[in-house]
Amino acid sequence: MSIALTLLAYWVASPWIPDHVAIHVGPDGVGYGSALRMFVTCCIIATVAFIVGGVTARGFFVSGHWYQIEKSIVVSTESFAYAVLGVGLGSVMSTLGQEPNGSNTQSAGIGLLSFVLVFIASATVYVLALPKGRFEELDTA
Repeated sequence: MSIALTLLAYWVASPWIPDHVAIHVGPDGVGYGSALRMFVTCCIIATVAFIVGGVTARGFFVSGHWYQIEKSIVVSTESFAYAVLGVGLGSVMSTLGQEPNGSNTQSAGIGLLSFVLVFIASATVYVLALPKGRFEELDTA
């Protein structure tokens, strides 16, 4: 659902998005790439992460093996998926209304900031929404 909404947001805003956006800023300068390709790549990575997180959570629930470590694995994987969507949205949407070949290096920074903020927000929601992880008792014998 979130991927569909993300793609819908891109589709609605696409007339105002330049063809190329800054996707990398490093010591060699700014690397530009296709906005659509970056966005689709983010959606594919998020899809894989959502599937891995969902399958992992289901496996842990079915086997009754829901401890704190397992919960943190699921929370991290699902939050990563949302954060990757945040990178795509943040980077691409920060270029709205710019010239078609304008150079905006801030889009890479906005994308990274979006990653961090979305990861924190989604991790908080998942920690509160998922059942509490049990404490794993260690055998001391």
